[in-house]
Amino acid sequence: MRLFRSRLGLLVVLILGLSACEGASSGHTSARAHSPAASVAVSADPERCGRLAKRGFTPCPPTADRMQLPPTTIRNATNGAISDETAQQWGRAFQLAQAYYYWAMQNGDRAALTSGALADPSLQAVGNLFGGDLKDLDSASQAGGVFVYQPPRTPIAQVVSIPADLQEAIRKQGLAASPYGMAIRFTGPTRRSIRFPDGHETELLVRDANATVELLVWGELRADSDLGTIWFEFGNYGCDGNVRNVCQL
Repeated sequence: MRLFRSRLGLLVVLILGLSACEGASSGHTSARAHSPAASVAVSADPERCGRLAKRGFTPCPPTADRMQLPPTTIRNATNGAISDETAQQWGRAFQLAQAYYYWAMQNGDRAALTSGALADPSLQAVGNLFGGDLKDLDSASQAGGVFVYQPPRTPIAQVVSIPADLQEAIRKQGLAASPYGMAIRFTGPTRRSIRFPDGHETELLVRDANATVELLVWGELRADSDLGTIWFEFGNYGCDGNVRNVCQL
């Protein structure tokens, strides 16, 4: 069943007998954090768009300071493993990466999802993160239409610690692991469709405002001279089964 981001690809519900994590610490929350330290300086040089085109971004997206970030409340649920300031920085990096992901999807920039600009370009990671997205983009192209995407909302993004046993399970699946991740709550409304030259559309996915999907997206903070400081993704799992103890949503 295709879900919100359709980035679930090889979604796995792990039955690992993980011990429950300690309770989440709310810490400082913010709908949109704009700390100067949260983004790398991105020059407005005329060669930027050419470089991004080689990475799959056409048309050229705005610079980091001009991207419209999805409204998100950022929380620190690491129980003091990282500071609230760091959690805010990572949360904003996730917002920025998500904004570029939405840009790529809405402009049919298939290569931006596989080039390594936003996520690990290995086959395992691309399949896990973007398998459904690539299928939808390819379906629109093969049908002679244009992919139309209404992104979901992201009301909550919280930084969480990933326990060692879950990291080991991730590595066994051929994915890169990391000690921290972002637990994200996505909500509707959201819609995916193919628009044809005569104006009619075929719906691929429709979810109303009551729909909710929760994901654990792990990776690392990465400074990119053309995109800004983003949350670079290694993989994702649904917050189901024992993974829910990690997500703490």
